[in-house]
Amino acid sequence: MYPASQPSVPSKNSSIFAVDTAGTASKDLSRDIWTKLGSKYNVRYATFDELCEIAITLYKEGAISAGDCAMMTFYGKRAADDLRKDYPDVIADFKLTPADSEGRRDWIAEFAARAKLAFSQGNDKGYIQYQRLADILRKIDQSKPYGY
Repeated sequence: MYPASQPSVPSKNSSIFAVDTAGTASKDLSRDIWTKLGSKYNVRYATFDELCEIAITLYKEGAISAGDCAMMTFYGKRAADDLRKDYPDVIADFKLTPADSEGRRDWIAEFAARAKLAFSQGNDKGYIQYQRLADILRKIDQSKPYGY
């Protein structure tokens, strides 16, 4: 009941393994995106709208995944407002760090606080995800030109 001949395994040189590398130079992330964002935004003193602009720019450049972008742009206040319709005890917002009167906050500290909370609750996946977001923002913060 076995086939008379073994199926052939394609070699690495066959077209099955061919990878189109045309245009990868333009897709390679350079330090420019991090420096560009670091010179335009202060992630330690940014509004939620600015954080969304950062996340969308990084996603469009291929620097972060759609999941990372979604987590960075999640509008917790709207979610809390919707939940409060059925559950009146839901807190007003899911932010863990204070913001100033304009809504500016340290987003590195915010995601680090969320990571710490996730860790304390045994949420390993949440811990890793929030740490990754804090690391992404640290990379932008460390790419700021001098004098910013």
